[in-house]
Amino acid sequence: MKDLLPLSVLTQQLMQRSLQKKAIELPFAKTIFLLETHIAGLHYHDIKQVTETVQVHDALKLRREPANTYDELAIEVLTINQCKLGYLPKHRNPILARLMDAGKSLIAEVASIKKGDDSLPYYRQEPSEDNAITDIRLKISLYE
Repeated sequence: MKDLLPLSVLTQQLMQRSLQKKAIELPFAKTIFLLETHIAGLHYHDIKQVTETVQVHDALKLRREPANTYDELAIEVLTINQCKLGYLPKHRNPILARLMDAGKSLIAEVASIKKGDDSLPYYRQEPSEDNAITDIRLKISLYE
């Protein structure tokens, strides 16, 4: 009997939760920051419908689109409600697409939102609450 390991408090709590069929948090799960980038093609989609709902720190979905005619490694960026915002830039795709194809989970979070008037150069724009979104920057992390 001396060969048995003593039960720790953590082990007892995990066993109790599993017997009660409660969700068990993964103690060693972590996110690894990969890169920050913008959303390409934002102006091709109806961004006005999400102007009020997309906020900094919001989670966004990333979805592979291998049938894309312009980029076989394309990754769509969508809101939680499946509203398409655009794509990750083509030059950022190769590694991220291969990670997704290998079954890895990528997390996208809104890092910043820029509002302004697209008809003016960025150095002449003055931020205003009633202006449309002109740029959304994302933080992309790998979830292990």
